[in-house]
Amino acid sequence: MPRGLPRASLLESVRLATTFAPPGTPHLLPGHDVLRAWTLLAGLEARYGGRPVLVRGLRGPALLVMSKRDALRVLAEGDDTYAAAGEQRPFGLPTDVLRPTFIEIAREEAAALTAGVVDHARLDARWQRVARRCVYGDGAAGDEELTRLLTGMTRAGRWRARRRQDLLSGRYDARIIDHLRRAEPGSLAGLIAETPGQAESRGLMQAAFWLMGLGVTSTGLMQTLALLAAHPAHRKSARADPDYLRACLREGLRLWPPAPALSRVTTAETEWYGTTLPAGTTVLVPIAAHQRSPRLPYANTFAPEIWLDGTAADEWWAMPGCDGLRLTLTVGTAFLAGILRVARPKPVGRMLSPHRPLPHTINLARLRVRMRPARRQSAQA
Repeated sequence: MPRGLPRASLLESVRLATTFAPPGTPHLLPGHDVLRAWTLLAGLEARYGGRPVLVRGLRGPALLVMSKRDALRVLAEGDDTYAAAGEQRPFGLPTDVLRPTFIEIAREEAAALTAGVVDHARLDARWQRVARRCVYGDGAAGDEELTRLLTGMTRAGRWRARRRQDLLSGRYDARIIDHLRRAEPGSLAGLIAETPGQAESRGLMQAAFWLMGLGVTSTGLMQTLALLAAHPAHRKSARADPDYLRACLREGLRLWPPAPALSRVTTAETEWYGTTLPAGTTVLVPIAAHQRSPRLPYANTFAPEIWLDGTAADEWWAMPGCDGLRLTLTVGTAFLAGILRVARPKPVGRMLSPHRPLPHTINLARLRVRMRPARRQSAQA
């Protein structure tokens, strides 16, 4: 391994590994505390002057970057040197043309969540239908096995279970080929079919990329719905203003992001503070710790206004994101709007009370909201 960069101790590496576990569920489990991560990172930053630190991970050594300057270098748009870990870069598609159809799909599916008690399992099942319909068309709406296979592949890949990943991948590919060949109009599969010169293998990759990206948003949707249930004033503003509702969704994702750290892999040799790192080096950006940093006056509060008044625009971790993220936020906002248009969520329990700081960890299995009829219908777009 290269010399020159500071190295975290074995104990520090273990503590980091338990905090920044594989994306998708880490912040939902007891013990994975963003505040603890910040305390650990602050100690490393003070000890090493803010320089990146080499840590020991499950997949070998990784570079942990902590400063704003270094994070912006890794996350810079258009820089192919730092590729998303475990993913190929998707080929460009004019997905904006699908926006109206996707919004309508989200509203249709949300209608099933406007009565009774809604928990994450119920919301997730309905949102996965949104994801499958957007990617493959209405013919895939009920194909729950497709989602289970993708989840299993992702989990196997995180833990390097290569044989199981290959088995699930083969079953997944075989299952979606018919969905792709059906090429339903108004779906991503239809758009892929209309794009000249794209091989079937790239179509498989692109579809999987979008299905995964849309699918993980269900956690943020449930968190946001629970926050709105516990904060009536914000809920009222969200019902009246789609931009405010979008800001609420971004807050739900800031407070408990789907992944506590963004992972990148270098595609070429890179130089860091006089040290050359080989291609294939994992680089971690602990974004969750920055989003809930004690330095932020709104760190542990539900503050949608930061996304509207320019406050978040000054933060490096709140960059606009890729076209896929922007489209996902649009579809997710439409989904929540479809619920709020006819229902008024009320909290079950006091987990997210507005009268005390919001917790650093959250157990999705305990989040529940009860739907009441809205006092009046909204013409919210």
